[in-house]
Amino acid sequence: MPRYIAIRTDKNQRTFILRELEQGRLRQGWGSKPEHDLRLLRKRVHAGKRLSDEEARVWRNRRLLDTEPDGLEPGDVLLVPNLPEQGRWILVRVKEGAYDFAPVRLSEHQGPDYGHIVPVEPVRDPSGKIGIVDPNNKLVDARLRATVRNLSRMWSIDALGKAVDVLVEAIEKGLDTRRPQPKDEKAETFFEAIKKAAWQEIETKYHAAELEHLVHRVLACIYEGGRVEHWGGVGEKGADLIVYTRDPLGLEYKIGVQVKRFGGVHDDIHALRQIEQAKEHHRIDAGVIVTTAVETSDAFEEKRAELESTLGIDIRVITRDELIELVMKHSGTARIVDGRAIADLLRASPQSDTLQEHTPVTDRVYEEIERLVEVEGHPSSFGVWHQNRGGGSHLIHIEVSGAMTEATVRAVETRLRRLIPSATSERIEVNVAAATTTIKAVVQVPS
Repeated sequence: MPRYIAIRTDKNQRTFILRELEQGRLRQGWGSKPEHDLRLLRKRVHAGKRLSDEEARVWRNRRLLDTEPDGLEPGDVLLVPNLPEQGRWILVRVKEGAYDFAPVRLSEHQGPDYGHIVPVEPVRDPSGKIGIVDPNNKLVDARLRATVRNLSRMWSIDALGKAVDVLVEAIEKGLDTRRPQPKDEKAETFFEAIKKAAWQEIETKYHAAELEHLVHRVLACIYEGGRVEHWGGVGEKGADLIVYTRDPLGLEYKIGVQVKRFGGVHDDIHALRQIEQAKEHHRIDAGVIVTTAVETSDAFEEKRAELESTLGIDIRVITRDELIELVMKHSGTARIVDGRAIADLLRASPQSDTLQEHTPVTDRVYEEIERLVEVEGHPSSFGVWHQNRGGGSHLIHIEVSGAMTEATVRAVETRLRRLIPSATSERIEVNVAAATTTIKAVVQVPS
């Protein structure tokens, strides 16, 4: 395994240092006198002799010796900052061959120096030119930029070996490592990486119809002050979700939402037929199709435009990238919305004749129980429904997977009691069956 080391050279002698590198010699300063030969100093150190202050400063270069335990060895990769100019880097590999000592005089006005020599081979591009790295190139790991601020002569960067390998491979393939990445491009690349990670998380955590729950939460944040009802499944009549919102004059509008899992190009018009069905049965004022496809086909767009004209409503399509951006934009506010006390959410809920799913109340209860179930080590296989019966009376209905232990079910029951400490009365019934355990809580919340 090669080691990775950063090593500073004399920035005042860049032309000389670079010319020597072209010849396969890495030269280091603090080597002007014969007694500065690290091989001689090593013998003195191992003999237990005391070094002078000057010799001690020279001995700081000891890692240039291949005979030292942590000395340079063939195959090690060196990052040399500020070559061929200030702020740029070059990379070299240590070659076979031993350390040598041969000071040189660079001018008649200057004494000999730079006697320490390590055999190296610069990393070159396919044309044979020495590769040059701009620290702000798109291929450079930010941690490499940070470590180069180190003022030491020589230090290990083994922890960043993979980042160095990326640059070595790029140079040898002829990729551009010289050009700094523009700030706008850097930001765009950063956000694209975040979007990619967000999509992978969505793909992993929300399978098939589960995506409706995520879309429900996002829409609840977008239409703050309105409400979102879940209709997906049997009897949905064309709408997975229905958004109820009001305009500034207080007039209510209904938006029918279809959520589809697709890859590539969305050209299936079934979602359009469902929007048409939602218009007939739910009297929606607009339609939204949320698809995980990257884009829609021309044929689909033609059918969408035709249906808009026929129904006299807008039909909006949200594809994968926009869905990810909406999730990223509103995911933070979802917890704020759900952060209200459960009693307040119960009081604010509309009275209904049937159990409702995916309301602010059920979302809040779901979130609390989901955290509890995760702690208990079980998959979050459960559903939550709520009914405001009027007069402060509420029914919270929870169906939990029968695979959960009795202890976990009891923990869910206990958490439910603690959620509504202001209730004037409560009655919780637990019905344990083979496949599903049902928990029903009837609570009275004062107005």
